[in-house]
Amino acid sequence: MSSTPAVDTVCFDLDDTLISYDHDPEEILRTAFHRAGVGPFCTPDELWSVASDTPDAEDDHQFLTHLFREAAERFGGPREVASTLARTYEAATDHTAVSFRPGAETALAAARDLGPVGLITNGGREVQRTKLRTLGLTDAFATQVYAGAETRPKPAREPFDRAVTELNATPRETLYVGNSLHHDIEGAKGAGLRAAWYPRESDRDATPTTHAPDHTLSSLDELASVL
Repeated sequence: MSSTPAVDTVCFDLDDTLISYDHDPEEILRTAFHRAGVGPFCTPDELWSVASDTPDAEDDHQFLTHLFREAAERFGGPREVASTLARTYEAATDHTAVSFRPGAETALAAARDLGPVGLITNGGREVQRTKLRTLGLTDAFATQVYAGAETRPKPAREPFDRAVTELNATPRETLYVGNSLHHDIEGAKGAGLRAAWYPRESDRDATPTTHAPDHTLSSLDELASVL
């Protein structure tokens, strides 16, 4: 009877896993609607609730366009202004206004004690590196994969395969930590990695559709206990 090998490598998602924005999401969305000349048709929670239903995107603007188009379809807004809303939303967002999520620094330290640490994030390199610079994380990872810009976006297996290869690791001995059941957990499990789910409070009642996480964390402080 074979036993499960020990984890010796950890990779993280970035947004809403290790970090979160400091700004008021309602104010950002309100500004985006105003600058686009569009009446509000969804709340921030409603907007992001459709993220798992959007098609793959090659960059941040395309992702936001898909997001607003899907939200407009779902909540009764004009689909034809999705690209404009994506532009005004991006313009209203300050990518230096970010902070660590609770327990993130502890989790990173625990992962580094184990072995090499990787970053696999959906997003453009410059936007994501702005956040890393703000929090002193530029050199925190042995590899950084900017999915959607350098590879197909998560949940495609390509970014996970690339990170594992660059870390000289094996999928079964690599744990991926992320907040999205669709992009992070299904993507990691589909690529053969183990996965720890750290959901936002609003997502805690979500149900996996394809792959269940190996671990569910209520705080990143708990990561050390599953390594």
